[in-house]
Amino acid sequence: MDLLHTIAGALAYTARAMGNGAGLPITFGTYMTMLAIERISYVFAEGHIWDERDAFAGVRAALANTAIQIVLTGGLFLAVYTPIYTYLRVFDVPFVWWGWVLAFLLNDLAYYTDHRIAHRVGFLWAIHTTHHSSQEMNLVVSNRGAALDLGGLMSPCFLLLAFAGVPPAMLLAVKFFGNLWGIFNHTRLIKRMGWLDEVLATPANHRVHHGTQPQYLDRNYGQTLILWDRMFGSFQREEEEPVFGLVKQMDSYRTWDIHTWGIRQLARQWRSADRWSDRLRYLLKPPGWDHRGNHQTTAEIVAEHRPGGPVQAAAR
Repeated sequence: MDLLHTIAGALAYTARAMGNGAGLPITFGTYMTMLAIERISYVFAEGHIWDERDAFAGVRAALANTAIQIVLTGGLFLAVYTPIYTYLRVFDVPFVWWGWVLAFLLNDLAYYTDHRIAHRVGFLWAIHTTHHSSQEMNLVVSNRGAALDLGGLMSPCFLLLAFAGVPPAMLLAVKFFGNLWGIFNHTRLIKRMGWLDEVLATPANHRVHHGTQPQYLDRNYGQTLILWDRMFGSFQREEEEPVFGLVKQMDSYRTWDIHTWGIRQLARQWRSADRWSDRLRYLLKPPGWDHRGNHQTTAEIVAEHRPGGPVQAAAR
């Protein structure tokens, strides 16, 4: 119990520091330290698989995203979250050990839910493609965030934590530690983590999420825990080495393309439809839906490659 109180105290200290404006330096300093460790490790890694051009493209995209979030949208999420917490919360989650555990679980479940929705709704996927656009897998990719996310407002399930009574400072702290793990699991250097692969979104589990093979599509959404994927049927073990990126790869290193490629693809599809009902479907249907019936959604791709499906039959 003393250990739990110590951990809760450390979390409370972090929450106060982040709530007092230290969030950016704490996050940035930690991320840069982790990135330096990984980059140095690659020098000694067998095969030395590091794409400098992709890494610099990722850094430029991350800097552009950070600047936009700070200048234009960084406060939007808290500007919405705080009034909900202040006036509409149903419960009060206290700054004690079990309150931290509850806040962590709620935050991780909200991340899983929003992440899964982002892969299944055309408009949100067009924004989320920024994160999946790299054909590499390293800690630089972890920070390839979408400038169009509007500071987190495109992830509305997190706002439910305000109704549940999670204080803003507590939310910032659990999100910080969740994001730390979310950075760590974007690496090729760690292959397996034993029993932790059964309960956490380890690097092996998250590499699956970035894979483009049919068996890997729309799998392993969790940020810290893999238990939600197991509970809700979206878990997949890493088998063959994933091919990273998008089903239709974006072959560009331009910052503008990284942040807008998905939206521009959606806009082309939207303009190709004559009926407004079909245009609305492009925004709401899963990515790959086509108003002419030439669907290439995850369901169609998986069906084509299923044993006995068209692709398997053609291979014979």
